[in-house]
Amino acid sequence: MNITVKQLPKSQVELTIEISTLEMQPFLEKTATKLSIELKIEGFRPGKAPYNIVKAKVGEMNIMQEALDSIISKYYYDALEQEKIVTIGQPKVEIGKLAPGNPLVFKATAAVLPKVKIGAWKKIKLSRQPIEIKDEQVQKVIDDILKMRAKENLVQREAKTGDKLEIDFEVFQDKVPIEHGRQAKYPIIIGENKFIPGFEDQLIGVKAGDTKEFELKFPDEYYQKSLAGKKAEFRVKINSVFEIELSKLDDAFAKEISGEQFKTIDELKDNIKKNLEQEDKTKQEQRLEIELLEKLVEISEFEDIPELLISNESHKMMHELESSVSQQGFKFEDYLKSLKKTKEKLEHELQPQAEKRVKTAIISREIYQEQKFIVSPEEIAKEINETIKHYPDNPDMKQQLESNSYKDYLKNVIGNRKVIDFLKQKVISE
Repeated sequence: MNITVKQLPKSQVELTIEISTLEMQPFLEKTATKLSIELKIEGFRPGKAPYNIVKAKVGEMNIMQEALDSIISKYYYDALEQEKIVTIGQPKVEIGKLAPGNPLVFKATAAVLPKVKIGAWKKIKLSRQPIEIKDEQVQKVIDDILKMRAKENLVQREAKTGDKLEIDFEVFQDKVPIEHGRQAKYPIIIGENKFIPGFEDQLIGVKAGDTKEFELKFPDEYYQKSLAGKKAEFRVKINSVFEIELSKLDDAFAKEISGEQFKTIDELKDNIKKNLEQEDKTKQEQRLEIELLEKLVEISEFEDIPELLISNESHKMMHELESSVSQQGFKFEDYLKSLKKTKEKLEHELQPQAEKRVKTAIISREIYQEQKFIVSPEEIAKEINETIKHYPDNPDMKQQLESNSYKDYLKNVIGNRKVIDFLKQKVISE
C-alpha cells in the first residue's frame, strides 16, 4: 500500500492510496466465493467453484466492483492508523483507477479534528437557584390526573363549559376551503382553550345534531403563517356531547391511583411535590450545562471547522426538528409551508447553531484528553445491562446493544458525561 497525504483547508486531509493486485487478491477470492454461492455454477457445489471459473463466468471487473467497498474500508483505516491521522465522519471517496490486472488507486477526503485553545474556563462562575414548588403547581398535577381518569357520560342537552364534544368542522377563507382545514370526529373540551380564541365559546349551548357557522380571526402569532392574523369562516357539526364526571378527591382516590403506595391525599401531594422538585432540578442542571458550554465556546479559539462537520450536524438537527414537529401532531411539510421555507433553506439556517454544537463537542474531547479521563469496559457493560433490563424478551435488541458500534456510542456518551460533571463541580456554586 502506497499513501500520499495532502493537507487541505478547513481542517481536511486528502489521502491518495494505491493498493497492489497482490493486496487485493484475498478480497477478490472471497467475493468470488460469495458470487459462486449465489450463482450456483454448474458442476461445482455452492461456494466451491475455483476463482478462475467464477472470473470467466462473471468477469473480473464485476468481481472487483463487488469487492470494492471491502477493499477501500480495510486500507483506508489502515492508512489512517499508519499515518496517525484522526478523522471525523465518513470520507468522500473518489476512484482514480480500477481495472483488472492493475493496482487500485483511490482518493479519500475527510475532515480531521480541528485544534482548539480552550479559554480560562476556571474563571466561569455560575450558580444554582433554590427550587420552590407552589401549591398551585401540585394542584395542577392533581387536576390533570383527575381529568385523565374522568368518566365521559353521553348527554342529550346543551353543551356547557367543561363538557367534551365530538365535532366535525371545516375552515374556509372567502368561502374557499383551506388546505388541511377539515377534521372529522374531532374531540374538544370547552374551557381548555386549546383551539384558537373564541372557538370553544361558540360551542356553548349547542346540542348533538346541531350545525353552527361563525367567523373568527386567527391569532397574529399563529404557527401557520398563511392564516396568522386573518379571518376565517368555520362550519361545525356537533356529533355528540359528553358530561365529564371527575373522581372525588379523597384518601380512597390516593390509594387507587398509587396502588396503595399512598394512604392519604396528603401523602400523594407530598410525592407529587417531590417529583416536581426533581423535574425543576433536572431542568436547572440542563440550563446550567448549556450556559456553561456556550461560555466555553465564546472564550475558546478554534482552527477552521470542517464544513462536513457543520453540514452533518445541521442535518442531524433537521431530523431532530422533524421528529419534534411530528410528535406535536403536525406534518413537517405543513410546518415548512407555514415558515415559507424549503427543507434545504431551513437546514442552511441551522448551520450557525450546528457550528456551536460542533465546537462544544471539540472542547469536550479536548478536556477529556487533558484530564486523562477513561471510560472502562465495566462502565460500558453496566450501561448496557441497565438498558437490557427494559427489553427482557427481545434478543435482537440485546444483540444490537452489545454491538461494537453501540459500545463506541456509549463510550462517547459516558465520556461527555464525565467532562460535564467535572466542569460543573469546578464552576457552579450552590
